[in-house]
Parts: sequence; structure tokens; C-alpha cells
Amino acid sequence: MTDHARVTVTCPAGKITGVTDGEINRFHSIPYSRIPGPFEDAERLTDRRLVDATVYRPDTIALSVVTPSDARELSDLPVVVYIHGGRFEHGTHGDRRADGAANARDAIITVHIGYRTKLQGFARFHDDEPDHFRGIDDCQLGLEWVQRNIESFGGDPTNVTLLGQSAGATVALWLMRRDHYRGAFRRAVAMSPCFPRESFERRKGSLRMVLGRPVTRAELTRLAEEKPEVLRKAYVRFRGIHGLDMALGPTGFDGAELSDMPLLLTSTRDEHYEMPAGRKVDARGWGRSMVRLLARRMGVRGSVADYLRAAEAIDPARPMGRLIGDAANRRWVSQAGDEVPGPVWMVEFTADHGPALHCAEISPMFGVTDAGSHPARDLLVDFAHGITPDWPDYDERTGRWTREITLDTASVRLAGDPLRMVREAFTKGPV
Repeated sequence: MTDHARVTVTCPAGKITGVTDGEINRFHSIPYSRIPGPFEDAERLTDRRLVDATVYRPDTIALSVVTPSDARELSDLPVVVYIHGGRFEHGTHGDRRADGAANARDAIITVHIGYRTKLQGFARFHDDEPDHFRGIDDCQLGLEWVQRNIESFGGDPTNVTLLGQSAGATVALWLMRRDHYRGAFRRAVAMSPCFPRESFERRKGSLRMVLGRPVTRAELTRLAEEKPEVLRKAYVRFRGIHGLDMALGPTGFDGAELSDMPLLLTSTRDEHYEMPAGRKVDARGWGRSMVRLLARRMGVRGSVADYLRAAEAIDPARPMGRLIGDAANRRWVSQAGDEVPGPVWMVEFTADHGPALHCAEISPMFGVTDAGSHPARDLLVDFAHGITPDWPDYDERTGRWTREITLDTASVRLAGDPLRMVREAFTKGPV
């Protein structure tokens, strides 16, 4: 990379040098915290630094910034902060499906925040504060970095949209909680959020069994530093034990605990059709039987027979695939829509030719396609600019109206309560 392709921004964090192609500036892998130990809480960076942000470093806990090349301090451009998914197990601050180039062309600044995953980010210890997770706290510090520094990149710190997908959507909702919210964003987008069905405390015994030693901060730190392969293999066994669910992540979601702010909730109709276990079961014609066998274990509280009929009415060939997606994601979308105190708009992504799968909406929404304009893209651009969606908000009193957007044909229509089958299956009475 030649010198003329470099660009430097001076901000409270120091001098950040990135790269530019004359249209778009990219600042890769900017450190935003100090992590004293793998299982310790991160700390805010306080010293000013010279940061080489010309190269993407995927193994670091960092953030990236993408801006229009003509963005300057006091340009006051809207900011989208993206938190990646990955089952709380993988992913970094360089998710190419959510590249910020199209946002930059639409005069929006994009920040990707990376955070600790797996046990380093989401194991809990006896002295942790309630509802505190290191991975989520990492994102909190990243948002605080944005508040202190984004104005120097041309962004408006009072006009930040927090957007997360899958596990990242869960993080976004958690950061909206009144006990976590610190004013670092004005509105949020939660795309297919997911919460484990059991807390880490209830699963600690299985982790202790595969580790063969106590689950303490000191012991896990020792393993991470001296025997990382032992810790990696133990985690693989641990997640296998909880294969019908996510092994890690925050639990105890209550939408009523969230702050009152505009929220856009989305899901894909066929979330996890391609999950290998479910695909295999359905392909062999065992879907109906497995749904009957596993529905209660996977969180269905209402009538299993009613749920199965509704699932087969949508797609008789994939009942198990539908149960996996409904249990992992769509039930939480439905619950959040009914419980959050602020205005909420609901979107369901579908497809006319094949299933609408988990993650399929990311690239169209960020404009990372060759198809040109797409209603998913228009939706993000408008929402980031503070434009209220042009369909009714999601309200049980008026019909729970939902915007349906087809990913492959880019058609749009208004649908009435498409999550009813999920709501009735997963929220009725005790198991």
C-alpha cells in the first residue's frame, strides 16, 4: 500500500491511520480496551496512541470504522454500530457480509465491534455481577469508544443505531436493558436474536465434567495460558452436550426491562433449515416424530399438535428444521415484540424461490450484493437516518402488523401476525 493511499484521523484516542481508495476510508482493527487476562473484565484505554489501522487483524478484540472519504469532523453523519453473530462462539469485527462500503456511499459511518466469545466472553464465575458477561461488556466499552471518538471521523455521536444479528442481536437487546443502557445509541435493530434456554449456572456441572477440574476464573485462566488445546477440546465436548441449544449466552430475557427507544426486530421465516441434524431428520421423513419427541425439551409450552399442524401448513417437508429455527430465534423475536416498552416495528424476511435462511438478510441489508437497490437496504438507510418505518408498529391491539420482505425477488407486503404460531407454541402455560 503506497503512502498516498493512507489516511490519518486525529481523535481523543490518538492518531489512527487507515487506508483510502479515494471514495471510502477504512480503519481496521483499532484497539478500544485493555484486557488484563482472558477471563478478566476489560478496561477502558486511557492513553493516546499511534494506531496502525491499515491491516485487518482478526484475532484481536478491536473495532473497525468505515467512512466516506470526504467525512470530516463535524460532518455529523449517522453511525451504524454492527455487532456480529456466531452463537457466542466465533466471529470478529470484520464480517464481510456487513461491509460498510454501501453505507459510506449513503453518507453513513459504520463501526464493527469485536468481542470475546466462547468461555472467555460468556463463562460466569461466583463473583461476577448479576447479568454481567465479559463479551457484552466488551461491546459496551466499544460503544463508549465510539461516543468519545466518532465525531473526529465525521460521525454524530448523538445519532448512533446499534445493529446486531443473531448472537449480536442478543447483545444489542441486552445493552438496551435499563441496568445496562448508558445512552450510547439512540435506536436499535435486532436481527434474529437468540437466547439459550438454560443459564450457564445450570450447565456448569457439565463443563466441570468435561474439564475434569473446577470452573473457576483462576483455573480457566491457567488452562487458557498453559494448555489452550485442552480448553478448546473441553469446550467442543461441552457444546456437544447442549447440541439442541446454544451452549453459552445470556438468559432470563424480559423485554419489559428494556429502555424505551425505537426498535426494529427482524427474523427469517426458515431460520435454520440447513442445520445438519434437522435437515437429516426431515430428509429421512422423521420430522413429525422428532418434533413430537423434542418439542417440550426445546421450549414448546402450548399444544405440540397445534404447532406441528401450523409448521406443516407452511412447509410439510421441513417440520424439524422449522422447530429448530423457531426455538432458537423466532420465539425471542415474538417475545421481544410483545414486551418491549418502546415503539417496535417487525420485519419477516422470506424467499419466493427456496428457504429464507438465517443470515441471508445481512448482505442485502448492507448492500453487499450485485442486485442494486433492495427494500432491506432502504430500510436500514432510512432507519439509521431516524426515519420512522412506513408501516404500523407491532401492537397486539391493532393486529401485530409485520413488513414481509422477500430476499430473492425484493417484493414487499404487509402481513398480519405471522409469528402467531410461534407465540402460541412457546409462551402458553408451564412446560
